[in-house]
Amino acid sequence: MNQMAWFLVAWVGGSLAILGSLMTLGSLLLWLVPWSGSKPQRMDGERSPGIPDWQNRVKLTAVSLGLAIAGFSLLVVFPLPLH
Repeated sequence: MNQMAWFLVAWVGGSLAILGSLMTLGSLLLWLVPWSGSKPQRMDGERSPGIPDWQNRVKLTAVSLGLAIAGFSLLVVFPLPLH
């Protein structure tokens, strides 16, 4: 693999790893927000009506972990060329 292709893969992998890690921290902090009993008025179509809030948090955590794992996997699979 030439150095330009490696640089592109490393850039994408690093970006995914950083973005996924920060999103994971944010989604885990979101779990600390207390659940309020009263719901604020939301505009129609802003949120899916049938999906509970905890399922949206699980989806966000899963997506962020997936991005972080994908980024770190790219960095492990394509290490720094030694030539």
